[in-house]
Amino acid sequence: MNFELNDEQRMLSESLTRFLADRYDFEKRNKYMALPEGFDRKIWQGYADMGLFALPFPEDEGGIGGTPTETMLVGEAMGNANTLEPWAEAIAIAPALLASASAAQRAAIAEGIISGAHVPTWAHLEPGMIERDEPLKTQENGGKISGSKTVVSYGAEADLIFVTAVDGAGAVGIYVVRKGAEGLETRSYRTQDEQRAAELTFDGTPAEKLTGGIAADKAIAVAESKALAATIAESLGAMEQAIDLTVEYIKGREQFGRPIGTFQALQHIAAQGVVEKEQVKSMAMYAALMCEDADEQTRDLALSTAKVKMCDASRYVGQMSIQLHGGVGMTMEYSIGHYFKRLTMLEIAWGDRDFHMDRLCAAGGLAA
Repeated sequence: MNFELNDEQRMLSESLTRFLADRYDFEKRNKYMALPEGFDRKIWQGYADMGLFALPFPEDEGGIGGTPTETMLVGEAMGNANTLEPWAEAIAIAPALLASASAAQRAAIAEGIISGAHVPTWAHLEPGMIERDEPLKTQENGGKISGSKTVVSYGAEADLIFVTAVDGAGAVGIYVVRKGAEGLETRSYRTQDEQRAAELTFDGTPAEKLTGGIAADKAIAVAESKALAATIAESLGAMEQAIDLTVEYIKGREQFGRPIGTFQALQHIAAQGVVEKEQVKSMAMYAALMCEDADEQTRDLALSTAKVKMCDASRYVGQMSIQLHGGVGMTMEYSIGHYFKRLTMLEIAWGDRDFHMDRLCAAGGLAA
């Protein structure tokens, strides 16, 4: 496997990093977080103007025809800046779900996402659902859906909601609901990492079914794989910044008349964090390469392997960062605490460590 980036990919990473450096410091992030939607639509439009939302779509749909490697680079930059916007829903999840749509549907929906006019999200989890293959209770009947969805990222703020539901015959389908649709009720709340989620209730809500593409269950499986790969990439970026913040802090914090960064024990702790981060970098690249693999079992095992390593490394780096900062690291006035919260939430996103380790064990390992 070739893990080398080409010139275009390096330019993408550098351009996005500069964009975020100009617009995402600690104080600005707090201001965005306090906005009614929990993020700044101007930043969202800036992503669109850069062409980020066009990356995963083919050229005949107005996109750029990028690969999951570009998505990985975007995720790393977003994690490094600890951004608030639901970028993964637009770049990783929505394009994968649209694979089940007809060409006309894909083009019409993609246009709004690519331009930045529409913020998409995915409503899949239901109250009480634990495993991804549990039967859905949300029902579709006559072009209208009824049921409940839980922990929907920016569910109250999104303009397009991709909803998974079953029809009268028990077949799983993917449906699109527009913001403010009749019979749609939302309860928005802030998550532990200062992002937004919502509980959604559909009561005879008009919905457009995606038809004409690949089977819905296959599109859902790919969407989960791409979301997982994006999560690993974002965690990598957050770990990189957490390490940088921690090293900077211990270089300046003095105790016993000298910077604590000169103590060999603390140097070893920080150095191990760098080792863990570098291992995740390799696994993030591996996940990006494998998230579109046609063999579902091979794809799942590869991504589970990457997620298990990510969970171990992010926990070490997060706890190391707080330990070396001391008590101030958990205050709202220090950015490291916010990175620790995000790393913790990313650990459990799209299956926690136990879920993915169980999958690997059931298969007999990665090479089974």
